[in-house]
Amino acid sequence: MSHHVSFNDLPQGGEKFEPAKGGKLINALGGVGALGILGSLYYFFASRDTFSYSWLFAFFFTFTFVVGGCFWILLHSASNSSWGVAVRRVWENLANMILPLAIFAVPLLLPSVQTHLYEWMNHHREAAHHVGEHAKDVKEALHHAAEANPHLHILVTKFGYMNLSTWFSWYTRFALFFLILWHIARTLRGKSLQQEQDGDIKHTMASRSFSCRWLLFYALTVTFAAYDWLVGLDYSWFSTMWGVYIFAGCAWASMGLTILVVTWLKSLGYLQKVVTDEHYHLMGKLLFAFTVFWAYIAFSQYFLIWYANITEETRFYLTRNTEGWRWVSIFIVAGHFVAPFLLLLSQPRKKKPAVISAVCIWILFMHLVDIYWNVIPERGPSLGVGVLVPGAWVQDVVALCAVFGTMGFLFLRGLAKYSLYPWRDPRLIESVNVVN
Repeated sequence: MSHHVSFNDLPQGGEKFEPAKGGKLINALGGVGALGILGSLYYFFASRDTFSYSWLFAFFFTFTFVVGGCFWILLHSASNSSWGVAVRRVWENLANMILPLAIFAVPLLLPSVQTHLYEWMNHHREAAHHVGEHAKDVKEALHHAAEANPHLHILVTKFGYMNLSTWFSWYTRFALFFLILWHIARTLRGKSLQQEQDGDIKHTMASRSFSCRWLLFYALTVTFAAYDWLVGLDYSWFSTMWGVYIFAGCAWASMGLTILVVTWLKSLGYLQKVVTDEHYHLMGKLLFAFTVFWAYIAFSQYFLIWYANITEETRFYLTRNTEGWRWVSIFIVAGHFVAPFLLLLSQPRKKKPAVISAVCIWILFMHLVDIYWNVIPERGPSLGVGVLVPGAWVQDVVALCAVFGTMGFLFLRGLAKYSLYPWRDPRLIESVNVVN
């Protein structure tokens, strides 16, 4: 850097975002969200069978960004890193979108939606209809049903996890996912805001201790949520690498979104002395790292399933290698790994906000394609209408506008509540003047 920034060079009280300055983007997201919600209400009643998958896709895609924001503040605090102080408030605000997102998860609790998404729930409810809700009786009923339909033996074997009536049922875990993520996000932002009152380093130490303890619970939450909401679409399928695969995408996409938000704020005149090219370089290196990590996990999962050649496992890739999905699979290999890998190799490109922001837009698009590829191919076979459902993509777009548009509107508006960076963090100056 050409000069050293001190506390005297930064405004007292930090920088407060004025939503009016970013009104065009914020209002656009609000309008898209409102139209999406109206369209979603129509499709919810008009074609709930196909729209259920659209809603799950849109919800989970948005969920990955919130989960990613939570990860970055946990990792930043647990590793006692200082460079990220300058952009930490973006992660804090992103992670604290978990409660508004919980509202968009409510449709997944409705049996009328579940009946189209999760076949295993239909079998459980049918068994409970005959013998009652007691878990032991339901499991026994499924065991008897498996005599006529041997495929149901899988549900008997997985009953300890995939059930609706035990203390650790699907509904219990559903609530725990949001409670745990909310507790993590609320606690870490709370300590950050307390530090703005007194500037005491003890809040930094407390955040570090808290993060080291709760990283495990975070990992379990992301893994179980990924299994419950996505793997549960086909109760016979399984993969021991699925949780890590989803996590890698969450971290990758949320870092890309962070760079875009920071660039947008800088274009409005904020963070001029706080975020430098060095921060872009550091965030770009993390993008590169998770590009490679995601590819490693994705290939490992594919290779192990291909090598083992177990019917219950290979169905996942066979479905996505049929008709039009084959080309999407090939596109993901090139677009999700090869293109970002090559673009992020260069140090100068990572340091140029305009260039790396363009790369991040591509990364968000490829993350969207990846989540779409993981959810939507299950729709046709589950509904018995073939691999592709003609015209259903319109419902997918409408659901995405409803969830992502509304959450984007709330997130950008929420930036105005607090300073755009933790202005009394003792490590702020170290972060502002970082050189790597």
